[in-house]
Amino acid sequence: MLLELITRIREKFLNRVIFVTKVLHNFVFLSLIIFLITPNFVQAEESAQSIGFFVTNESCCGEDSDPHAVHGIEVPGEGIVLAGKFSDLGNSNDGFVIKFPMIMEAGRENVWLLPDEDLSYDWVFSFGSKGVEDVANAAVFLNDFVFVAGLLSSKEGTLDRYLAKIEFSTGELLWQKTFRSEDKNKDSAFESALITDKNGLILTGVTNAERHSIEGFKSYGNPTDGNVFVMYFEEEQLLAKTPPKKPVWEKNIKDSLTGKTIIQNVEEQTFIIASSTREEPAIAKIIKIDQNGNLVWSTDYPHHGEVTDISISSKNGNIDGYFMSGHKSMNDNGIDGSITKISTNGDIIWTNTYGNPAWEKNNLSNLGKGSKKFIYDECWGIESLNDGGAIMGCGTGTHCEEFEENREFYAQCIRDPRETWRSLLIRVDEYGKLIWQSVDSFVEENEVITTASEYVIMSQEGKIISVLDLAFGFGLQLYELQ
Repeated sequence: MLLELITRIREKFLNRVIFVTKVLHNFVFLSLIIFLITPNFVQAEESAQSIGFFVTNESCCGEDSDPHAVHGIEVPGEGIVLAGKFSDLGNSNDGFVIKFPMIMEAGRENVWLLPDEDLSYDWVFSFGSKGVEDVANAAVFLNDFVFVAGLLSSKEGTLDRYLAKIEFSTGELLWQKTFRSEDKNKDSAFESALITDKNGLILTGVTNAERHSIEGFKSYGNPTDGNVFVMYFEEEQLLAKTPPKKPVWEKNIKDSLTGKTIIQNVEEQTFIIASSTREEPAIAKIIKIDQNGNLVWSTDYPHHGEVTDISISSKNGNIDGYFMSGHKSMNDNGIDGSITKISTNGDIIWTNTYGNPAWEKNNLSNLGKGSKKFIYDECWGIESLNDGGAIMGCGTGTHCEEFEENREFYAQCIRDPRETWRSLLIRVDEYGKLIWQSVDSFVEENEVITTASEYVIMSQEGKIISVLDLAFGFGLQLYELQ
């Protein structure tokens, strides 16, 4: 009798052990699944090694000019060309393009490029008139020439699309040309340019905009009126000694605001434009056109946030879609970076947000993530990698002025040392899982300088080139991708 009782007790105990073991096993398995499918819960170790900073100050453009570069291209073996704007001290801006030499293997942590020093930029080309708006938004390279695209104020007071041809080795202006809106009394601007596989030049931007509605481009604002256009020039027109009188073709897309970026899918012989709707609040939009500018499809993406750039997604050389970069407000908790991957037909594959990173460099070592409410992760350029993933360039820091009317929040915000902005690079895999986040700043004599990444380029040698806006000027940070 006693033996039978002991046996029953032992069986119940073993059954409970088996039950608890199964529960624990299922919990561990479920936790593993959640870890694998939820990219934003875990931040992996940083795996990109910073080689160094290559910077310059306002000497390119004049005292108190506050130069701001927003776009860049690599000319392999020759250098880096950056484009942007600077203050002309007439309460407005002029455009500039600058050539950095290939000093990326200089072997020093911080390299200054300054006139009358051992190392300097090769040349700077600027354009515009004091007191009116003139801006360079993009630059491209073809046959030893740089083509600059942006806007130039006319004598009549309109903003016109501006295209210039520059000698690459010297920065000498060879020709320049402006193109008015279809409505001659309205504003227009080139925002993005691309050399095609046939050595033509395709450009997009905004046209037919009401006067004074073009606030800016890239990270210094967005147009608030107008519509997208696409314009195409053949190689013969570009290489001529005189500027083209008109493009081979021009198309208007009336239901979209501005062409932020244009890229080419060579396999399909199509072009893809990152844009937005014209109505407020603007919704991210992607437009596909054929090689003659005819619309193939157009799709809105209301959950992406503001779209700022687009890049072709490829794996082992095979195109599998497109990456959209940008940022969005998360329930009044600041702004987070946003990436959406879509198919070549425009279908959403995945969309994720990233940001609020821990800071582990400079004088803010081991600084935790902080309050999402105050932190803005503003993301601009995106570059795809051949493993199917992508790298996005951002700036991260606090925006305390947003809380000036709330004493409690404002006091908390101004105590946060993230008021000094950092550059933020975000790398994701082909499924949107976060691989690493790199938060860094330019530091000189132990002083941490406000820094933000405006654009990213993958060099021919496989290095990451981050185009930086700095408190004192602008420059580059070079990374070794490991």
